[in-house]
Amino acid sequence: MAIRKSKTPQSPTQRADQKRVDILKSAGKCFRKTGFHQTSMQEICTEVGLGPGAVYRYFTSKDAIIAAMAEDERRQARTLLSEFHDTDDLPQALSAITRAFARRYAAISDAGLMTEIYAEGLRNKRVGAVIKTAETEWVDGLADMLRTAQERGQIDPALDAQAAALLLTAMWDGIVIRQAYTPELPEAMLTLFDDMLKRWLASSSASPGGSKRAKPTPTPKAVAPAAEPELDLSPAAPAVEKPLTQAEIDLRQMSLI
Repeated sequence: MAIRKSKTPQSPTQRADQKRVDILKSAGKCFRKTGFHQTSMQEICTEVGLGPGAVYRYFTSKDAIIAAMAEDERRQARTLLSEFHDTDDLPQALSAITRAFARRYAAISDAGLMTEIYAEGLRNKRVGAVIKTAETEWVDGLADMLRTAQERGQIDPALDAQAAALLLTAMWDGIVIRQAYTPELPEAMLTLFDDMLKRWLASSSASPGGSKRAKPTPTPKAVAPAAEPELDLSPAAPAVEKPLTQAEIDLRQMSLI
């Protein structure tokens, strides 16, 4: 006689969390097919196999579903960032994050969906507010990670950590968008990206014991301007006339005739 294995019963909270995940997955599947605005709540209900009342218990509207997707996405990204916060090799950690993003959006549909969510955030205030909050937390966390690396002498201390974090985020977002058109990013491109990061972050004056500040260039001493020659304003002495020759005397006398 076969023994039936009993499943561990879920708590009400676990069941609610699972239903929320199921709704988001089903909504994502619908959005990938037809886009946000072409997908109806009824289609999402049909896909997940729940009635409208059950779905609306978790999400009051389609906008709420889109906002939840954006928030979940950045929550996963922050978790990834926290894993590398205390790394001893920041460039290597950033390389690992780059490849994690590339794997996450390897499918055209996933990259396209994330791109569409960001575009929706520009039109929809509710979605935009969620994305802005999530982005601020992400950039601030990355900037803090860069500052820690600067204090340890791992990267250039002259970098503006906040600006560098924002630029890195923009570069990663660009990789996501690129994967919507180039599903399989060539390894050569990722290797080039790694090399570029290492060159950008490295301090030219760094030493094994830490970073050294470059000596300031000495300011050249000011050279006094050359004195201008003084003008002699005294009256000129009368010129001494040379004695006339006999020929000059004869010519003068002829001119008077």
